Amino acid sequence: MNKNYITIGISIILIILIFMSFLFAPNDPQEADLMNRFQSSSDKYLLGTDHLGRCFLSRLLYGGKTTLGIILFSGLIIFIVGTLLGMILSKSIIGTYSIVDGAINAITSIPPIAYLIVFIGAWGNGIKTMILAMTVSYSLRYMKLIKTKTDLELKKAYVLCIRSSGASKIRILFVHILPNIFNDMIEFISLSSADMILTITGFSFIGLNLGDNVVDWGTMILEARNYGLVNPKLIIYPILAVIISSLTFNIMGSSIGGLNSND
Repeated sequence: MNKNYITIGISIILIILIFMSFLFAPNDPQEADLMNRFQSSSDKYLLGTDHLGRCFLSRLLYGGKTTLGIILFSGLIIFIVGTLLGMILSKSIIGTYSIVDGAINAITSIPPIAYLIVFIGAWGNGIKTMILAMTVSYSLRYMKLIKTKTDLELKKAYVLCIRSSGASKIRILFVHILPNIFNDMIEFISLSSADMILTITGFSFIGLNLGDNVVDWGTMILEARNYGLVNPKLIIYPILAVIISSLTFNIMGSSIGGLNSND
């Protein structure tokens, strides 16, 4: 079996485990007990408590649910919207128009963080704003990838043969071309997910969190920055969670890219 398939499978399992781990949280992540601040590991608090006496393990697990929940939901929208727009804007549908290519290049030159700043300024911080910003910014880049890959496939011999048989444009795009660029699509989503994790964590760390009652890794790192010397695990574990999650998506994306090179 190709080692890339094994790596992809392990990565998917790890992502699912991180996302679903909140189901095994032993305590309420928001329940504070100032009498039990900075507690060490115990039967009730397996990883101890933070500066407010909250269960650190529960907060860590719920942080994964929040961050990966945003990633998975945004990724699904990006996949659907970007695929449809990218194929519709391909030369098979609209023909060759330099103005369309120019507009796409101009829009995608804007970094994702710029969209996030604009949306936060307009609607305030929160999960919905974060999902909207991630979806808009990465959908545009994903759309450009799909359009470029589709245009390249349209020049290949197998497409010309299918056209000569009388197949419709829609059938050519979604039945014949789509399966051939599917690995590229998933590779982009995986690598972008790693970038989105860092973006979400970074914005939470500078104080633009996802909400007062929302637990995420960036907020945990922000809250622990003043207690790192007192209890290093409060800042080390969330950072490790971010690194492991981001690295998992990167490894999965690279492995999918390896499948393309093998083909």
